[in-house]
Amino acid sequence: MGHWRRPYAYPRATEDRHAAVNREILAVRAGVGTLDASTLGKIIVKGPDAGRFLDMLYTNMMSTLPVGKCRYGLMCSENGFLMDDGVVARLSDDTWLCHTTTGGADRIHGHMEDWLQCEWWDWKVYTANLTEQFAQIAVAGPKARALLERLPGSIDLSAEALPFMGWSQGDIAGIPARIFRISFSGELSYEIAVPANRGLELWERLHEVGRDLGITPYGTEAMHVMRAEKGFIMIGDETDGTIIPQDLGLDWAISKKKADYIGKRAQRRSHMTDGTRWKLVGLESLSGKVIPDGAYAVADGTNGNGQRKTQGRVTSSYHSPTLDKPIAMGLVRHGPARMGQVLDFPMPDGAVMQARIVDPVFYDKEGSRQNG
Repeated sequence: MGHWRRPYAYPRATEDRHAAVNREILAVRAGVGTLDASTLGKIIVKGPDAGRFLDMLYTNMMSTLPVGKCRYGLMCSENGFLMDDGVVARLSDDTWLCHTTTGGADRIHGHMEDWLQCEWWDWKVYTANLTEQFAQIAVAGPKARALLERLPGSIDLSAEALPFMGWSQGDIAGIPARIFRISFSGELSYEIAVPANRGLELWERLHEVGRDLGITPYGTEAMHVMRAEKGFIMIGDETDGTIIPQDLGLDWAISKKKADYIGKRAQRRSHMTDGTRWKLVGLESLSGKVIPDGAYAVADGTNGNGQRKTQGRVTSSYHSPTLDKPIAMGLVRHGPARMGQVLDFPMPDGAVMQARIVDPVFYDKEGSRQNG
């Protein structure tokens, strides 16, 4: 993942990777699991013009974010294409912490500095990439709060004191910590940032006090499957450099109030507003088998090369142990308006797999589990 190596899964004894991933997911959904999220980008943006700067970088408003709160944000290139997403936390009146994708930390920091140094050189903004300064552990599952409350600390973890998309600072198990109430699994979840040299110490303490709760470490594949069960996008899976937020149903994360942001004018171009653009949908395999990532849905007719015309492609595809069936997400022409229709996906061996267009949120659409 970018510059980092991350655990795919944590197999036990004779388990293969598939069995390990399934076990990890079910353990998180039923109890509690830990994910090493230290590799997520962490960029400090500070200064009198920091809010103004972030309003230009992200499609939504960050200057209005209250201190102590978090907000999900999308970042686009000047050509309007989605280049990164992540949670932004406001630390003080003039300081924000921007989380980026693991592979995006250096790239996004460079993007920030490029605009600051070449375009808005007179704005009073300071940025620093602190990714390697902090270890970050996600503690997810319905027993997450019960686990954390077993450790001594000064942070009130109750739903009232630390609601979803809030953060708090203090100490836990004698370690200075900043705890974010954010979730990429769809479960009750806390992400705990501590000084990098104390990350292992916290991890071991969590597992020491959580044995009777069945605490389970989970890797990146379990993380990927759980986010897909929730219909959450992944940069690099649902995006490929040609995708805009509107293609992914993320219009709600685009401000209708502010005059401008990087990429706004580009997204008004005729081919960006074209009704035939491929849009995000869920895909339900009719064969009961997982459809391969990248498979194309064909349409009637052929192109100038004699190839079948395409009308969509699979962006993420997994077996869901939570639902005990295959799930997939894809981009399909007029997709959201075609719910229930069946698409054909030709395979290299000549077989044709079929999938029905469905809602991309397969699990807990109301979001009640993350608000536990």
